[in-house]
Amino acid sequence: MARRLHIGGTVAREGWEILNAIPAEWVDHVGRAEDLSRFQDGTFLEVYASHVLEHLGYQSALPVALSEWFRVLAPGGRLMVSVPDMDTLCELYSRRDSLGPQDRFAIMRMMFGGQVDSYDFHCVGLNEELLASFLIDAGFVEIKRIDDFGLFRDCSTLAFAGRPISLNLEAFRRNSGASGSSSQIRADPAAESPPLLQRAEATELRVSGPSWGGGSFTDCTDGSHSCRELAPNWLDFALLSQRHRPPRRGGEGTPFDYLELGSGMGLGLCLLAAAYPEGQFIGIDCNPSHIAHSQWLVAELGLSNVSFHEVDFLELAADDARLPFAPDLRFHYVVADGILSWIAPDVRNALLQLSGRLLRCGGAFYCSYNTFPGWLDRTTFKALTDLERQRLGAANLTQALQRAGSSLARLLQSAPALGKALPQLGNQLRQIRDINRPDDLCGEYGPEQWQPFYVGEVHQLAMAHQLSYAASANLPENFPSLLPAPVAELLAAEGDSTIRQALLDLAINQSFRRDLFVKGPLPLSRVAQEQCLSELCLRSTGPLEATSIAEGGSSPQGIQTNLGVIVDGSGRLRRLEAYLAAQPASLAELYEALAIPPEDLVLLTNLLVHAGRIGLDRGEAGAAATAGCCDVNARLTALMQGGHNLGFRVAPAVGHGAQPFSLIDAFVLEGLRQGMDGEVLAGIVLLGLQATGAELRRLDGTFLKDETDCMEYIKQHILLFRANILPRLVQLGIMDASIQGA
Repeated sequence: MARRLHIGGTVAREGWEILNAIPAEWVDHVGRAEDLSRFQDGTFLEVYASHVLEHLGYQSALPVALSEWFRVLAPGGRLMVSVPDMDTLCELYSRRDSLGPQDRFAIMRMMFGGQVDSYDFHCVGLNEELLASFLIDAGFVEIKRIDDFGLFRDCSTLAFAGRPISLNLEAFRRNSGASGSSSQIRADPAAESPPLLQRAEATELRVSGPSWGGGSFTDCTDGSHSCRELAPNWLDFALLSQRHRPPRRGGEGTPFDYLELGSGMGLGLCLLAAAYPEGQFIGIDCNPSHIAHSQWLVAELGLSNVSFHEVDFLELAADDARLPFAPDLRFHYVVADGILSWIAPDVRNALLQLSGRLLRCGGAFYCSYNTFPGWLDRTTFKALTDLERQRLGAANLTQALQRAGSSLARLLQSAPALGKALPQLGNQLRQIRDINRPDDLCGEYGPEQWQPFYVGEVHQLAMAHQLSYAASANLPENFPSLLPAPVAELLAAEGDSTIRQALLDLAINQSFRRDLFVKGPLPLSRVAQEQCLSELCLRSTGPLEATSIAEGGSSPQGIQTNLGVIVDGSGRLRRLEAYLAAQPASLAELYEALAIPPEDLVLLTNLLVHAGRIGLDRGEAGAAATAGCCDVNARLTALMQGGHNLGFRVAPAVGHGAQPFSLIDAFVLEGLRQGMDGEVLAGIVLLGLQATGAELRRLDGTFLKDETDCMEYIKQHILLFRANILPRLVQLGIMDASIQGA
């Protein structure tokens, strides 16, 4: 028999199963609208939801809900959805000539919810255009406005002042056998649920050549990120640790030029520009949405030493006249973070050619990419996703990802041979499922030219453009002596650098490399290296915890690295942390105070910098940048409270320590500045989050809806903020110490 699902229903009706978040005798399934995991794909012929979607946050919960509703519909199945029509409500609200204050108050409640319980709050306003766009993104077709579904007497038929106030839309899940004609997209009540894996139609999987996106997935924009490994002093430290002379001969405060290829939304480069006012920064990207956001951000933050340009790598490689800067400009640093594996082969070659050509002799090139063998298992997920996109249509990437993940998870349960052949696949599927931002998942697996590499392939391509491998920006990987003795001995005996790196990757099941190349190696003697490092200054990045990550013991402390968890039984890591917690110090001073041999001191400081327990102190250069950074951080907080996703703050004291900073942090900080505390502070934070449409999420990814639970969560976060986050902000120079006494 055909099954039908009524989401949010309050009255039983024959033939319909009711799902509601609040238990009642007429409710068949207690649960949330965005979690239909109890139902298999294609379970229902029809799904009906009246005045449900407006209660879901538009950044995540609403799209997830529609994707779930799409999934549980059978091919050809029908969705009927009703929401308050924001166009109608706004028009009614503006009728001051015919409607009084009480009427407008009633309309306001229709917009924002009656708020009679913790569920009765509206998180989004929808009109026909906006709701249809959400439906299209979820994969629905044949979207049409309906006056009355004729099924239930509920809010879908509600009228005010003679005007229907509900927007009722009908949409369908495309029938998998349809040719694309709208007349064929209908459900067959007698049809069975689709098999787990249907045979694809006899059509060729289209793989287009490079477009303006260079093979990358351009249907969504990157999130706003900051990567500490891209900071000039971090790159210098990695090179020095491996006895290479860094590009900046004069150290901190020396002017330099810096180019980012594939600069994304621009936040990371803007943070570096604020932390390093002595540098000149240029970002290049082929996605106009990325550049538009980046240029807007530069203007909002008032930065004068960074610029962004929309250009194509292929065009730049072919014609110097396309360069958005002086053709003879050569850079101390060129970075390409997380793009090599996601672009077409000819664009990849153009990127490496540009890097070699635009880098000055002695300059450093950073390049990160997906690596084998760690990605071997996930290529199965990518291959099945591509087949699902062929069946569903190229625009339905989100559904293709969900179906591929679901199918593989079920196969792992019922086909032991798959799990035996790919033992990491189950864990990796869980990691994929836990990614909260759909755009991140689409950006990773959407590009048609997606390609992980063995390290030798990339190093050979780089050598063809005069780029020699020098070090890893993932600091612990420069010290294979941390590996078990037999592996360390094998690597030490290997004289070929590329083969040594290949053996390292195989030994640790490497999945992502952060390679650092130089154009014209400048090796340092051991004496010269020790002299350069002895002048390097380090500082604590936060209060010394009672139980340090550097301590051993039975608890899961220790420093997490790609080489494994590093535990120091000698206590030297702890002594280093304790000494730097009192004051910044140079490596020479640490050597004198702690009597740790120079080679060991270099290794230990690399581990602590990697763990984020200490940072590379910028000294006078950092102090000179502090005022500008405080202004930039204040502007970022204001923009975040206005709804922009800018979740990092620049740390001038270390230059590489951009601090993650959430929206809840922003509201807590503002409340503390105004002298608030306790219930008042927690209540103000909650109101701020509600005003921006933000939703609180537990560590397991589920959302907090009950106001009591939200308040408790916020109170706990305030305690964490005071004890850990705020002292770290002060320690890094992100803000002054005056607020700590608040």
